[in-house]
Amino acid sequence: MTECGHHRGRDPESTRTAVIDAAERLFAERGFSATSMRDISAASGISHPLIHHHFGSKEALYSAVKRRVVEGYARRFPVAARATNRPLSIRAEMRRILTYLSENQQVFRLCAWTRLEGDIQVWPGEPDLLDTLRCRIEASQRRRLIRTDLDAATLSLMIFGLIFIWVENRAHFAERFKGAISDESFLRNAIALVDRGVSPQPHTTETTIPPVPET
Repeated sequence: MTECGHHRGRDPESTRTAVIDAAERLFAERGFSATSMRDISAASGISHPLIHHHFGSKEALYSAVKRRVVEGYARRFPVAARATNRPLSIRAEMRRILTYLSENQQVFRLCAWTRLEGDIQVWPGEPDLLDTLRCRIEASQRRRLIRTDLDAATLSLMIFGLIFIWVENRAHFAERFKGAISDESFLRNAIALVDRGVSPQPHTTETTIPPVPET
């Protein structure tokens, strides 16, 4: 361990990567509270003092894990992440979200632990991810490709949430519906639902959606 830690200490990037890899796995398995810095040191092969040197605290390391998970979407789809002024392709965006979440299953365990532990903090990088989607919706609205009476921020959450809940629960749904619903069939229906719902209707005047009355 000492030799490995010494070698990585000469390469800060590989050291940080090894620590974040181990921390992400342990936080996803055990949650924040039940994971110690010594656990992460043992799992990563990096000494406790060196981890502290790079991250300062367990809280800061947890934030670094969350940031990497969120920013992984932009690394996976860099062109789409930079195209903030390009109109949104609902079909392409929903497929990208499904692809990324399917490739990064630990995000669901991390999210579950944050809820169980009462952590309601915004994840680092989360605003940028959703703001990119919001900006592309607004670009579409300026071109009258998406209804202008819809709130772009709310719509961005709805698009992301539709795919998130499917990927998070698809094993359960596969059992519930005996395999009748696949990724492709869900995605096809979700895209059709959103695409039809956001498209401006010809020969009609858009109106503001009325609030739901309290009961």
